Amino acid sequence: MYLQHVLPDVVHVELGPPPAGVTAKEWAAEKALWERVLAPDYKHWEEEVKRIGGCAHPIHLTGPVRLVDSVTGEIVRELGNGGRTTLMVPCGNRRREWCAPCSRIYQWDTWHLVKAGLVGGKGMPESVAEHPRAFVTLTAPSFGPVHVLSEDAPCHPRRGSGQCEHGRPLACWDQHSPDSPLVGQSLCAGCYDYAGAVLWNAHASRLWHRFTDLMRRQELPRAAGVMRAGFARAVRVSFFKVAEYQRRGLVHFHAVIRLDPATADETVPGWATHELISAAVHQAAPLARLTTPYSPAGEWQLGFGAQVDVQPIPVINTADEGQIPNAVASYIAKYVTKGVEDAGIVHRPLYCKECHGSGLAGSCPRCHGSGLRISPAELPGSLHARSIVGTAARLGGLAEYRDLKLRRWAHQFGYGGHFSTKSRSYSTTMTALRQARTDFKTDQLREHLGLVGELIVDSELSFAKAGYASKTEVQIAEGIRDAIEENRIEGRAALAELKAEEEDWG
Repeated sequence: MYLQHVLPDVVHVELGPPPAGVTAKEWAAEKALWERVLAPDYKHWEEEVKRIGGCAHPIHLTGPVRLVDSVTGEIVRELGNGGRTTLMVPCGNRRREWCAPCSRIYQWDTWHLVKAGLVGGKGMPESVAEHPRAFVTLTAPSFGPVHVLSEDAPCHPRRGSGQCEHGRPLACWDQHSPDSPLVGQSLCAGCYDYAGAVLWNAHASRLWHRFTDLMRRQELPRAAGVMRAGFARAVRVSFFKVAEYQRRGLVHFHAVIRLDPATADETVPGWATHELISAAVHQAAPLARLTTPYSPAGEWQLGFGAQVDVQPIPVINTADEGQIPNAVASYIAKYVTKGVEDAGIVHRPLYCKECHGSGLAGSCPRCHGSGLRISPAELPGSLHARSIVGTAARLGGLAEYRDLKLRRWAHQFGYGGHFSTKSRSYSTTMTALRQARTDFKTDQLREHLGLVGELIVDSELSFAKAGYASKTEVQIAEGIRDAIEENRIEGRAALAELKAEEEDWG
């Protein structure tokens, strides 16, 4: 192997013929890897990738960046050449399948946000740990039988060997493990109400809003035996909610609901209890209903499913109970990074960018009126998942459902709501957590520069591009990302071992 500098900033590598057993494509990739690693700018590029945690889809910003001492007004450092620089910043995507490092930070922030609402901290008083709290799960209704997780019993036992009108068996005697591809799939695609499933997902956020209104204005006051105005003067309802996709492709909601005093200088009334929350939830859930607009596809009455679960979160009195807030926060936080990847569907929008999903009344030259950039039949994943996407595209072409933007959200099975929401008073905000992290890094840089006053970052950055320049850079970034993750896991294991040793010493 020898190196030849063709240009000042370009390294050309000659590797000779590929060894036996190595294809030309693999040898070309090896050559490209060496050329990138030996390039003059590689060290700086590698440090940038490490700085952003190995982000899978970084954003490149360009423009002047000046670091200014707030006391003297002096520019202590100017980044880049000629007053301009290009910075890589993380994409910040919450989906684990899109970017694992950024989704992990989002998950950690969610954990801190949820836990602060349970035990205090991050600007929340510790007294919230003594308020009535409950962990609530609301599910979607059934739109047809699906294969279920059943390791100890048949999936769908049934007397006889009946068939549906489409000739499919009505029973399933198999036992499905968690990794079975059949779990969540419909027993018969012809019998399954895919239109109802899509419209449920599309209206799920509205149903949640209706549920919370019923809780505040009707069911909690009724269960407490007080007037609505009296309840509002005494109690404020706070919540944090996250949406999760079930294996059948329908969202359901996990939430922490907390009852607070209406003002900070008061205490929660004695009648505000865990039992009050449970009674109100079980009354409000079946009442939260809506009717879809009548369309050529039909009309649906939508509401939550019969499976409603309410688990009280006890006041912390013992060490074991002290772990409950951590467990609840971890349980909720793990869902904010999930999408429909379990169904095998791509996590990018599927709507046609040429017509913005409208189809142009069938005249769009790119999608030919379907509103999607790719046919549902060509998508990876199960028939069940492809059927949901196809139904979303079909319903998205109806005028009655135009406001739902079903084609825009077809890759999310019609669900266009936020995956995590909270009431204003529940806890701190994501913005505050991110600002605290930024302030911490700024203080570190100020100390490194030896400044007495505050450090002001004066920048005029604009978007340059997204992603990496080549498949080779993607490959190197994956290696950096894996190394960071391995170090994190080893560090956590070492910390746990150290804590265990300290307990033994004690």
